[in-house]
Amino acid sequence: MKGGYLLAATALTSLVVTAAHARDLSERIRLAGRATVSYGLVQDRPAAPGAADISSQGIAANSTTVTGSNSMLLLLGLGAVGLAAAAGAGGGGSSGSSGASDTQPPSPGIAPRLGTGGSVSSFETKEYYASGGLAQTEAAYRYAEGAYGFGTLVSVYDTGTDVTHPDLADNIDGALSYSYFENSSDVTDTDGHGTHVAGIIAGVQNGQGIEGIAWGSTLMILKGVGGSVPAGSYADAITRSVKAGAASMNNSWSYVDSTDKTLTIDQFSSADQIRLQLGSATIDALDAAAKAGMVSVFAAGNDGGANPSVMAGLPEYFPEMDGSILGVVAVDSNHQIASFSNRCGEAMNYCLAAPGVNILSTYPSDLGGDYAYMSGTSMATPYVTGAVAVLKSEFPELTGQQIVQILETSATDLGAVGIDPVYGWGELNLRQAQAPAGTLKVETTSSLDGPSVPAALSAISASRGVAGALRATLSNQRMIVTDAFDRGYHVPTSSFVADYADASAARAATEAFAMGRTDAINLSAGTGTLSLSRGDGSAIAGTGWVDSAAMAAPYLKSFDATSALHYEIGLGDGLSASISQAGGGAGDITSHYIAGSLSARFGTGELSMTVGSLHEDGGFLGTSVGGAFGGGLSSDTRFVQLGMNVALGDGTSLAFTAANGSSNFSGDGLLRSGSGLHSNAYAVGLSKTGFLSGDDRVSIGISTPISLASGKMTMSVPTAVGAAVGNTRSDKVVMTTSSVNIESAAPQPDLQFGYSRTAGIGRLGAGLVYEPGKRSAMGVSLGWTARF
Repeated sequence: MKGGYLLAATALTSLVVTAAHARDLSERIRLAGRATVSYGLVQDRPAAPGAADISSQGIAANSTTVTGSNSMLLLLGLGAVGLAAAAGAGGGGSSGSSGASDTQPPSPGIAPRLGTGGSVSSFETKEYYASGGLAQTEAAYRYAEGAYGFGTLVSVYDTGTDVTHPDLADNIDGALSYSYFENSSDVTDTDGHGTHVAGIIAGVQNGQGIEGIAWGSTLMILKGVGGSVPAGSYADAITRSVKAGAASMNNSWSYVDSTDKTLTIDQFSSADQIRLQLGSATIDALDAAAKAGMVSVFAAGNDGGANPSVMAGLPEYFPEMDGSILGVVAVDSNHQIASFSNRCGEAMNYCLAAPGVNILSTYPSDLGGDYAYMSGTSMATPYVTGAVAVLKSEFPELTGQQIVQILETSATDLGAVGIDPVYGWGELNLRQAQAPAGTLKVETTSSLDGPSVPAALSAISASRGVAGALRATLSNQRMIVTDAFDRGYHVPTSSFVADYADASAARAATEAFAMGRTDAINLSAGTGTLSLSRGDGSAIAGTGWVDSAAMAAPYLKSFDATSALHYEIGLGDGLSASISQAGGGAGDITSHYIAGSLSARFGTGELSMTVGSLHEDGGFLGTSVGGAFGGGLSSDTRFVQLGMNVALGDGTSLAFTAANGSSNFSGDGLLRSGSGLHSNAYAVGLSKTGFLSGDDRVSIGISTPISLASGKMTMSVPTAVGAAVGNTRSDKVVMTTSSVNIESAAPQPDLQFGYSRTAGIGRLGAGLVYEPGKRSAMGVSLGWTARF
């Protein structure tokens, strides 16, 4: 590798420079570091997390130090300022292996999420730890979400690239690449700097050497550093990048003055002065890039100064570029500012820190080896450039300005609290950039500007039997929730299903039983008996069990009855008929229950058959649908029920109930309709009188809550957000309507136990209801009721 020489690029002219002089002047671009570059073939060897493990056999003994360059003077106003552009330096890591992913690039337009890429640990391979910077940015957490840069294009303006390098060849678009030296697509790197930068961005994950931070992205190489190029080359490079659709452009160089020091933003006092020095073509091209949504990332420079390069600080004088330009300073593995790195200074509001010390990356083999260590802001810059591509690949709906804002606000705070003049926003952290910002929302229309509902308020809350089936049914269905940046996060639709806590109902049932709940009011006339109850359904289900509804009327248990009526009439020959009605509800659900029964006595037993219907407004089978899922929900259930009571002798009796129903519902929320929803419930119980004394009674019952067995449900849920076009946000939300078949999920049975007896002038009672599950609910009560 050559050291200490001048790299010339586009000519810069000012208004006071004559045309003749302009032809003799050249823009100077030097490497942005005065760093030692060690290079050589990296051998296969183990790598400890967070540290390079390079054997002496893996690195060649020779090394080169890159220093400053000669510079020429350009006239500026009444004074003379020497300009040169300085490309950044680079540094270390270690090699290893990693399995390649077969995840496909997102399709254009409405781009789906890539899904889960695997566990974090599956990406923390030797190849991952090799470079020295990926672990520091916690990139594996992004990879585990399926974001690798696929489908994104990154522009690199540098000294060219070794396009045959095994870690780069597959990720370089030769048709888009261009050399301003040869006026051709030959971007061969004879310096090494550009190859090193390219590897940090998009080194292929192939089980050897290193991998880049956006190892699934595509690179367009623009060779414009390392010699004299036509005037306007850099402006043309920006324009090419924008037209090609690049998400970001890497600029690991900075202008330097006549003493070979980085020309920093504090040396300028106005936008006009900067425009005069850089030329209107460059400023206009950067302005167009900002409007197009491309993020331009610039090295801060390697002079250890208090301020970054003029390019990194452009938004200070061109506020319209805020959100499209980021400056980058370098930190070491201890998250401390590198001694050589310029600080964020006056540009701290547009500045990030990234790993830039001892970074291992790709290198042209004909210059000494396939990989090399470099240190400098040139190495820190491509980490940020690649991070833009990673975010864009996962969230194509984000504009460039939004990506910049996310990278800034998610950075790890270093130095003084908040934005400071050393580290700016802090150090790049891809793990934190993954976290949603603000309140998560559920979109309810095909427009992001339409109504949305907080995700926390959107839920399908059901009894265990119904909730279990809904979770099983929706476990493979996915929808998105959006954050403050309108990023779409895929979540299982089943995550919105919850079984409501039955503890309060269990406690109420046991307390009523133990305290000697007053029986329903009975009015007899001839062969008929009218029973009325207020506050529960005891007129229909009776009071012989702790949880009578579970044993005698399962569909009555799906809501809280506030009033009930039961009329029974004898038909002779052991036959009787009855009609039952109840109303009530809970929360936003109102319910109406009606049923008719026919009973027949035989020997010591009784057999009954009941048919009925349950109408609910606001839910189905007691299922409460709220937030985005609710809205105009109405359901009807038809059910049939068989019951049997048999006296076994010696005061012992057996009770059995089996019920089956079919429900249909419709709504105008995300939950649209349900048809043929078949449900069932079963109960069996034993009771004995005279257990310990002549008038006591003990009972034990086992029952299943109403559970869904089959049927179909239709939902219309948000599944994707429209991809941004340039810097223009899309307001499109893809609402996908689909029908799913109900998958049954048998719930664990409930258990109830009751005991009552006369005690003095009153009655002693004890009750227990246990409803197992993920949130087990138990009601236990002991009471004594005096009667006068």
